[in-house]
Amino acid sequence: MIARLQRVVSSIAGQVTVVTIGALIGLIFIMLLVVQGPFAAWVYPRVLADNAETLADLVYLIESSDEATGELILQSYVSTGRSASLSPGFGDHLRTDSGHGRAFYEALPGRELKFASLGPVEMNTIGTPTQRQIFGGAYAIQVGIGLNDGRVLNVWMAPSLSLDRRPAVLTFLTLVSIFFAVSLSAAISFVVHKPIKRLEREAATVVLADAGGRVAEEGPIELRQLAAALNQMRRRLAGLISEREQIIAAIAHDVRTGLTRVRLRLDEDQTVTAGELEADLSQMEHLITDMVAYARAESPSAHRELIKMGRFLNQISSDAPTGVTFHTALDDQTEFTIAGDPVALRRLFENLIENARRYGGDELSLNVCVEDGALTVQVADNGPGIPEDQLEVVFKPFQRLETSRNRATGGTGLGLGIARSVAVAHGAALWLENRPEGGLMACVQFPADLRT
Repeated sequence: MIARLQRVVSSIAGQVTVVTIGALIGLIFIMLLVVQGPFAAWVYPRVLADNAETLADLVYLIESSDEATGELILQSYVSTGRSASLSPGFGDHLRTDSGHGRAFYEALPGRELKFASLGPVEMNTIGTPTQRQIFGGAYAIQVGIGLNDGRVLNVWMAPSLSLDRRPAVLTFLTLVSIFFAVSLSAAISFVVHKPIKRLEREAATVVLADAGGRVAEEGPIELRQLAAALNQMRRRLAGLISEREQIIAAIAHDVRTGLTRVRLRLDEDQTVTAGELEADLSQMEHLITDMVAYARAESPSAHRELIKMGRFLNQISSDAPTGVTFHTALDDQTEFTIAGDPVALRRLFENLIENARRYGGDELSLNVCVEDGALTVQVADNGPGIPEDQLEVVFKPFQRLETSRNRATGGTGLGLGIARSVAVAHGAALWLENRPEGGLMACVQFPADLRT
């Protein structure tokens, strides 16, 4: 029973119902507190203004009638929430100006008027038994009006009907409020819960065979945003699955090619030397090494240290096997320092330099500049460049613009993919662009907020 109740309360329908009922009960409590509690004085001006003309008529009737008729008039005035009586003078607790009686002074010009705000204790002390029975301890206001014959007309008014004396009415109103709260909650829950259930069913259908399927983006704006995020996740999942299939096929092709070449050599020449097999084994080793590096590139290493990028890149250009012209706008005062994995970042820039060396001619340059607070590193060559529609394609695994899969000419096709994955893992961006004067330029940009 308790577990079932917990499931109901934890659901959207249960939570909306609890919140709505709680809000209505709180509203009822605040209303009762205002009209029946110590905050009742907030509504006194309105009560006095609404009753000023009525009391002016009551004063006229009392003064124009004999004593017996006056008593009958007072008795007919008494009802729930109000009472009246005559006294020989003003009570000591009454005050001339309470700040609430402007309407009375306008309706009863020239009259002596006094007021008092009375709480339950004062009513029990000052009020008559009849008045205590009428008001039942509720908060009230008393108005004393001087008559022409010297007597004082005392009027007591509560700012509302004394609901504490009518529990059946209060109970009925509470039950009706709860009924409407539950009905409203059910309607809201239906509107919200229906698209959520549909979203849940569609999310449960995500399988590897159809990871790119689309979830309907319907319902309230929050649910549409959630569906859009789910669709984005499914598109990314579909891309990862496609990439995995492509990688597996490429690995199988490269490994099978290497093994076939070894087998043919063994079949053709039984005296084949170890050196002749070294190239084939080295190629397969490079393939496995690059695959492991690619798999790890998108997962940032836990090992991070502060790297001064100016010095770091200068060292990389110096270590390059072929000459690389290094230009930088950084010095000891303007150094751009980031927190990163030095091994992964070295692989990033070495891959870019190696790609430029292989395809980009004999003039390589590594340029470092800071613009709008961001650090941009450019690896440029003077080669033939890349067609504009292929600038993004080459970042995909095993994508090369030439058809060779020979490590000596074309590599494994993972270098640029590894470089971009490392850049993204460090919060940077990597893209390629053709230079106007000829050649290709790889750009790595570290945003200003990475600077430490």
